[in-house]
Amino acid sequence: MQQVAEPFKPPPAHTATTRFDTADDLAGIRRIACETATAGGLTPQRAAALEVAVSEIATNTLRYTPDGGTLRVWADDGFVTCEITDRGTYRPHQSEPTPEVGGWGLNLAAEISDGLYVHSRPGCSVWRLMFRL
Repeated sequence: MQQVAEPFKPPPAHTATTRFDTADDLAGIRRIACETATAGGLTPQRAAALEVAVSEIATNTLRYTPDGGTLRVWADDGFVTCEITDRGTYRPHQSEPTPEVGGWGLNLAAEISDGLYVHSRPGCSVWRLMFRL
């Protein structure tokens, strides 16, 4: 995972956007991400990985921020991009993940995607997962 200092450029106009507020919404955002990704040209195998990565980031949003988040998904410039925006402030962990505490989700999302980036400032984090077409 890479933290970026500057805000991301805005998503294109043809972006699928949905809000999620509870764990009950996770299946829906995984479905939207997968359908948008495959419509954009991502293979079914990579779309399955995308579903897992989106679920991990969205679960963190629900677990560590004051409310839900917004998912945006689009295919552009040879990538499918999934962006999750929340009202949390990301602070890197100083320790390695453990079975007792958790902390594996970000590592997993970074490992199975072609890029995981975050831009965070107080009260707002924007996560971008990249999957090469």
